Amino acid sequence: MNIKNLIKNFEEEQNCQVVYITMYGSKLYGTDNPNSDTDYKGIFIPYKNDVLLKRDLEHYNFNSNEKNTRNSKDDIDLQLFSIYKFFSLLKKGETGAMDILFSMFREDTQIHNDTSFTSIIMENYKKFYNRNLHSFIGYCVGQSKVYNVRGERFNELHSFVKYFNALVKEQGANKLESMFPQIDELFANNLYKYINYVLADTSRGSGVPKQGKYVEVLGKRFLGTVTVAYFSEKITEMEEQFGNRARASAKGVDFKALSHAVRVIDEVEELIDHAFISFPLKNRVYITSVKEGNEKLEDVMDYIDQKLNTVQEKLELSDLPNRSDEAFIDRLILKLL
Repeated sequence: MNIKNLIKNFEEEQNCQVVYITMYGSKLYGTDNPNSDTDYKGIFIPYKNDVLLKRDLEHYNFNSNEKNTRNSKDDIDLQLFSIYKFFSLLKKGETGAMDILFSMFREDTQIHNDTSFTSIIMENYKKFYNRNLHSFIGYCVGQSKVYNVRGERFNELHSFVKYFNALVKEQGANKLESMFPQIDELFANNLYKYINYVLADTSRGSGVPKQGKYVEVLGKRFLGTVTVAYFSEKITEMEEQFGNRARASAKGVDFKALSHAVRVIDEVEELIDHAFISFPLKNRVYITSVKEGNEKLEDVMDYIDQKLNTVQEKLELSDLPNRSDEAFIDRLILKLL
């Protein structure tokens, strides 16, 4: 089954309108080779009555490979998001949604394009995202944890875990916010770079925006209302991930995953610097070289670590908006329906 038949069948079965589909993955990034399979991602508008009756889909997945084997160059992998889900993922800074957004500026990878939809998105693309890029950064930190126990990140985490594990017996049932004075002392005495406080929205849905104080540990946030025991358990798990995964030999290195980390951190930097992400990627030659295992692990880890430091500093100083334009997005959803 080809992609156009898939679109037609989906629209008929779900009574909705597909408005955009692009090639995704390596063919969008410019890191593909003759054996690369083809991934597609896109957006659809659900039927208004289904929305009112709360029976509309949030997303749809199709994969032509039913053998549980690695996709071949002939396989089709399609993922579609409703406009609700797409806009929600953009507000959360999810990497896949951000890639779909900026793919609209690359015509040669587009398979299906309702220009009445994409023209609105392209003219107003800065209204959809914000400085909440922790999904991007968290992915890169995760890859760094897998293969790199060196450096300040692990040492900071280790000392924090040790401190809180000692408190669990007596303080475990207390809220994390009750420990803020002690955390203040830790920050004053230890000049942490990767553990800090963050003020961010805590409200969900369409309620009045509220802000809460989080403790951010290597890109993962914990609201002050969680218990000390929960916080200690989760940061201990983070420390264990460092140690267990990093013991894997170099033969087990997943260079494809590392190439994604390089790609993602470069995308974040471009977004901070230029409020835009270009496709094909500007650094695609190096990313492809990492993907194919042609770079030394130590060099790739150094690249990721240096970029993480740079990007985190730039993000603090960036003029990216604190919030997406919620009012605009709400009006657009109503108009599209």
